[in-house]
Amino acid sequence: MIHNHLAAAAQGKSTDWRISLAVAAVPALAAIMAAIISAHSARSAKKSEIAAQHLRDLEARISEKKYEVYKPMINLLKDILDQHSMPEDEFKSRISEFSAWVTIFGSDGAVRAFHHFMQSAYAGNTPPIILMKLYAEFVLSARRDLGYPDTTIDARHFLGMRISDLYTDESFSKVDLPLADLCSEVSWTPPWEQAPAP
Repeated sequence: MIHNHLAAAAQGKSTDWRISLAVAAVPALAAIMAAIISAHSARSAKKSEIAAQHLRDLEARISEKKYEVYKPMINLLKDILDQHSMPEDEFKSRISEFSAWVTIFGSDGAVRAFHHFMQSAYAGNTPPIILMKLYAEFVLSARRDLGYPDTTIDARHFLGMRISDLYTDESFSKVDLPLADLCSEVSWTPPWEQAPAP
């Protein structure tokens, strides 16, 4: 009988020891798991940081390339507005080169704005106010493309840097109208909206 009590006591102590060990092991296991999760999170964060840096580097290279693409065209248009004479073959060559690169590096908005501007210039009968508006829209599209996607300036802000009587000449008063409304005002239909001849 005493032997049974001693055995039970010994067994009870043994069980208490295992419980104590198990209770002590829980924080240690939690710490090990936290360390593993933390190491995994650190590796994931590092990978994300590297990926983000890679993306920033790509965006910087593309932005630099866009600048190289747009600069000659913006300068060409500036020269035309400043009435600098230029041989026609040089003009055509610069337009052609820009056209090739803007379709690769330009945003949809910039490509569309350049298309509209060039088609209006080719038309020959385009009212000057339309050409000025389309020129401004192209430059503003380039501005958005080069890093100012949320720009709020409009054609009047841009043209005001080049035209001294923008606010006193009646012909410029409607330059900020939507293109469709401005075309209606001057009774002109854009080439891209005309039906092809049968």
